[in-house]
Amino acid sequence: MAPALLDHQLTVPDEATANQAAEAVDVLERFLRQHPNLPGIAVSLNADDSDTTLQIPGHALRLLVDILAQIANGNAVTVAPVHAELTTQQAADILNVSRPYLVKLLEERKLPYRRVGNRRRVLLADLLAYKRIDDADRRVIADELTSEAQRLGLDY
Repeated sequence: MAPALLDHQLTVPDEATANQAAEAVDVLERFLRQHPNLPGIAVSLNADDSDTTLQIPGHALRLLVDILAQIANGNAVTVAPVHAELTTQQAADILNVSRPYLVKLLEERKLPYRRVGNRRRVLLADLLAYKRIDDADRRVIADELTSEAQRLGLDY
């Protein structure tokens, strides 16, 4: 199931789509501020050219706002369940590293995985946890380098 979710072609939004998404984010964020107890209620969406009304759970609306915010920033977006198992290539793509580098992380036990036959599978939840820690470590190192550059007078 996960490969089908993650293998679709991602499309970077064009300017018109990004602008539409930004407008939607503004309206939805205003709505969410006015309805702080939203997770307990459903929200109805109506299409302009249709009599169709769709009920969306409140917590899903918050996710929709996050997705629209990414689109408004010009980013392509994909959705996958956190319990999804990824191939090594999919995991490498998410981390923006090469597949061989990801395999090295797996073999060094820096990232948990399981074998399915002779293939490795990585849980998306584990990958995202690793990414959060790695990103935090990188920020600390960047801050230290910035401080050192300032101390040495290298900051122009």
